[in-house]
Amino acid sequence: MATCPDCGADNPEHSHFCGRCGQELGEPGRLEDDDTLIMRLVTADSGRPREGPQRAHLWLLDPAGQQVERAAEISGEEPVIIGRRADSTVVLPSHTVSRRHAQIWRDGEDYYVSDLGSTNGTLLNGEPAIGVERLNDRDEIAVGIYKLIFRNT
Repeated sequence: MATCPDCGADNPEHSHFCGRCGQELGEPGRLEDDDTLIMRLVTADSGRPREGPQRAHLWLLDPAGQQVERAAEISGEEPVIIGRRADSTVVLPSHTVSRRHAQIWRDGEDYYVSDLGSTNGTLLNGEPAIGVERLNDRDEIAVGIYKLIFRNT
């Protein structure tokens, strides 16, 4: 067990952050409850001025909301394909995800998402994504049992 130096809570051995208070326990990584993970993503880099070229990333929450990882960087060159197929940019191995489920791309300074005719659809901030939807920083994209957070930093 890893004990939090801040609040004293016991956490699983491989935890990088305290599940109770969010205090970092060791090397960088993520293991927190869903709300804490989303809050970290929402507040990360929000106060820094942009330097250099604009970058956008997708952050993937696992279905249980326990881990988060950077899933993809979005550039202006190729769309990011989210799906179950091994050749997708973001591979989500679940029967709730279609082989080619959704795509995200950049056009000028804006980013967009669209469903690719998936069986279960794609949600943007809890609402069905219909046609082409413009993405804003901190938008939540639901694909099957997965949640992705769009960050435009």
